[in-house]
Amino acid sequence: MKNKNDVEVLIDGTKYTLCGYESTEYILKVASYINSKIDEIKSNMPPGTLLDEKTRNLLMHLNIADDYFKSIEKYEMLNEEKNDIDKVLFELKHELASAKDKIEELKKENAELERRLKKY
Repeated sequence: MKNKNDVEVLIDGTKYTLCGYESTEYILKVASYINSKIDEIKSNMPPGTLLDEKTRNLLMHLNIADDYFKSIEKYEMLNEEKNDIDKVLFELKHELASAKDKIEELKKENAELERRLKKY
């Protein structure tokens, strides 16, 4: 069973202790991602714009949801590509097996022709 990790992180200037069974590195990565989303929202606002916490949080949630759905879309696209590649690979393996069978057939035919030639 995994040990529970308590990790102190700084998110938007506030210190938090996050607890979880994931690795310390993973928890820090999540906190870093949240900070990057907060920074992204701040940097896209015109200078002097003040957002209340509720609006900022809503924008952050929308950005995270956007990332999530784009990740799912990318996963599905990559999975589809993988399935296409698997299908082509299967077909190529089938062609290879057929070619090997044909080679064996031709070798036998060649051996038979050589035998006949020696006989004459």
